[in-house]
Amino acid sequence: MEVATYSVPGVHCAHCSAAITAEVTKVAGVEGVDVDLDGKVVSVRGSGVSDAEVRRAIAEAGYDAAA
Repeated sequence: MEVATYSVPGVHCAHCSAAITAEVTKVAGVEGVDVDLDGKVVSVRGSGVSDAEVRRAIAEAGYDAAA
C-alpha cells in the first residue's frame, strides 16, 4: 500500500474534510483518506492510485491541492 500526501490550504472544517473524503474515496485504488485540518494536509492510502485523479477529486470537492 502506498501513501500520498497533498497540501490543501483551503481545508479548515469538518465540512471540508467530509467533502474531500467523499470525492477522493471514489478514485480507483483508494483504500483510505485522512484529512489533517491543522496541517491542511490530505493523506491518501491505496494501491495504484492516480495522482492526477486524486487532484481532480480534490478539485471536484471545491479545493486546490498545492503543487
